[in-house]
Amino acid sequence: MRILVVTSGCDRSELALYEGWVKAGLCVDLVCESETPRQDALRSAGIRVHHQAIRHRLDFQAVKNLRNRLRTHDYDILYAPRNHSLSVSLLASRGMKVKRVAYRGTSGHLSRLDPASWLTYLNPGIHTVICVSHAVRRYLLTMGLPPKRLATIYKGHDVSWYADDGMPDLSAFKIPEKAFIVGFIGNMRPVKSVDSLIQAALHLPPSSPVHFLLVGKVQDKRIPKLADDPRIRSRIHLAGFLPNAASMAKAFHVFVMPSAKREGLPRAVIEAMAQGVPAIVSDVGGMPEIVDHGASGLVVPPRDPKALAHAIASLSQDTLRCRQLGEKARRRIREHFNIRDTISQTIDLFHRLSGEM
Repeated sequence: MRILVVTSGCDRSELALYEGWVKAGLCVDLVCESETPRQDALRSAGIRVHHQAIRHRLDFQAVKNLRNRLRTHDYDILYAPRNHSLSVSLLASRGMKVKRVAYRGTSGHLSRLDPASWLTYLNPGIHTVICVSHAVRRYLLTMGLPPKRLATIYKGHDVSWYADDGMPDLSAFKIPEKAFIVGFIGNMRPVKSVDSLIQAALHLPPSSPVHFLLVGKVQDKRIPKLADDPRIRSRIHLAGFLPNAASMAKAFHVFVMPSAKREGLPRAVIEAMAQGVPAIVSDVGGMPEIVDHGASGLVVPPRDPKALAHAIASLSQDTLRCRQLGEKARRRIREHFNIRDTISQTIDLFHRLSGEM
């Protein structure tokens, strides 16, 4: 079976996914931007990498080049995991027999009145949309996509990826040695509701040992002002963007993702849990699918600082329970969100689409 991947990125899970396809005997070509990361690793895995700039969803030069490739190669599956690459791939493959597979990692942002949505996920030329969570699948059903065109496959990880990461140095943040560290990693956009996390600090007693370490670019203009409140200023530590942010989770006692909406299956939550850190997440999107409430973490209502503060306090006051939840969090990722399942499930899907099963 021959697979053509058209993309503009390649994270660690995607690299492992494509490697797994090759090891299973699939022939994989990958078309990407020249600056796409991990290209050496892709080539070492036996994947043929070809460069093609895709400037926007209607890049007709890219469409033309991709169509020429599809005409001269007998691909069974065309896989496009990014918005721009999906639009260009659908235009380039019109009238061809290749099976078109999209990937959807978030809910929201689509509309039946928006032409851009019809260029991508609402396009009837797609044979299957791989949904990163059941929440994403439910959202696409509300957009009118037929159930037979939707498949839920979790984007898996491997807990061994994080085994060699050392304990990060937090000395620059001047966090007290015996502090209970609540962490967040991600771009701080309004939809992430980090304001609710900062406001939760106001509901903790002044004697609480809890400190908040927030890692990522601040894109919500409310955050600096909220963090500068004199009542909690000493507890809030804005770390900014860090190149290896995932490894910071090792220093957390608890990871919090307080998003208000549109979450598919947040990578940062999985990365923290894979390192043995329990998560507190809001009841939004696919996050309750990751966190088994009361077993591997806690689930709270969105935009509810009091409920978030109560959850944080309950774990900071019972560190034994916190460690136990962390151990179960790692186990949950290993057993239910592992990359091996992602590889086998996508291969099974490809075989069904190509009529080999």
